[in-house]
Amino acid sequence: MKSESIVISTSEGNMDKVLEVVEAFSKDLDHKAALRVRLLSEETMNLIRSITGEMDAEFFLEKDEDAVTLHLNTNTIMFADKRKELMEISTSKENAAAKGFLGKIREVFELAMLPKDERSARESRIGMMGLVDPTALSATSNETWKMSNYKNSVNEMDQTTEFAQEAKNELERSILGNIANDVEISIIGDDVKMTIVYEL
Repeated sequence: MKSESIVISTSEGNMDKVLEVVEAFSKDLDHKAALRVRLLSEETMNLIRSITGEMDAEFFLEKDEDAVTLHLNTNTIMFADKRKELMEISTSKENAAAKGFLGKIREVFELAMLPKDERSARESRIGMMGLVDPTALSATSNETWKMSNYKNSVNEMDQTTEFAQEAKNELERSILGNIANDVEISIIGDDVKMTIVYEL
């Protein structure tokens, strides 16, 4: 089963439109699943609102026997020009620092949307946050970051360090970290796709 596909934008208030699609899609889900899909959709919209620059993305949901998947698809070329214009106006020329787990996912999503030649400059900074291997979103044609891999790496860290404790706390406080079974951000050519999987 697939929901209606809609285009959402960072420059517009899309929450009502998204929630209409989510509500129509969730009619056949039980109450708990419907509530969780709504929460994940709201968190996806929070992510969209936090992205620097204008961006349009396709949003839709799919359901199979085992899971509901939220999809967010956009294009790097369209995003790069608009983001550059906004960054030129910015006094700091830097995006706001990532705060919390959602902020870190935003960083990875924005990194994925940069043109290939601009990714490497930011990859080391993202890698220092423990989010991606410095080469994980490199200039190859098909790369993927997964929340499940990030969770595993956090669990394998020395748990006595402040960094590990902070990362674990962020995951525990995060709606995505608690409800979603996985989040994937992948680059396929000039397209960036984010999927959020909730297992039924």
